[in-house]
Amino acid sequence: MIKPCGRDEAHIVHTLTQSAFKHYLGLLDPPSGVVRESAYLVRHDLEAHGGAIAWMGVVPVGCLRLEVESDHLHVRRVAVPPEYQRKGIGIALMEWAHGHARTLGLREVRLGVRLQLSGNQAFYRHLGYKVVASHRHPAQRGVTWYDMVRTV
Repeated sequence: MIKPCGRDEAHIVHTLTQSAFKHYLGLLDPPSGVVRESAYLVRHDLEAHGGAIAWMGVVPVGCLRLEVESDHLHVRRVAVPPEYQRKGIGIALMEWAHGHARTLGLREVRLGVRLQLSGNQAFYRHLGYKVVASHRHPAQRGVTWYDMVRTV
């Protein structure tokens, strides 16, 4: 079950995100900003933009964060801890986001994916996303991440 969440669930979202992203420590250049996020920052992010949590019964097993833009829904920080991966949770979260975008009258969902995370790129391509732009983080010489988009 996927449920929208807000500031009151920040501790859950923070815990899930830290757990899901910890295996990227030392792998990403530059490092993910997740490592600097506190539950306090997550609370403010959810208060400003919202998110969703995936539940298996009473156990939270994944989450994502959102930003509603004028012409699209931007999905950020999709997080499924390793012990819950490959069980359809990421797909369910993204399907929920697609439905949420349609409910808001938006025709596109966008997200960013690190160049180094080819498995994540493949996951989103499988869901119908296409790379529409490439970017680099400050102080980096080459491309470090892609914008991916899907029409809903």
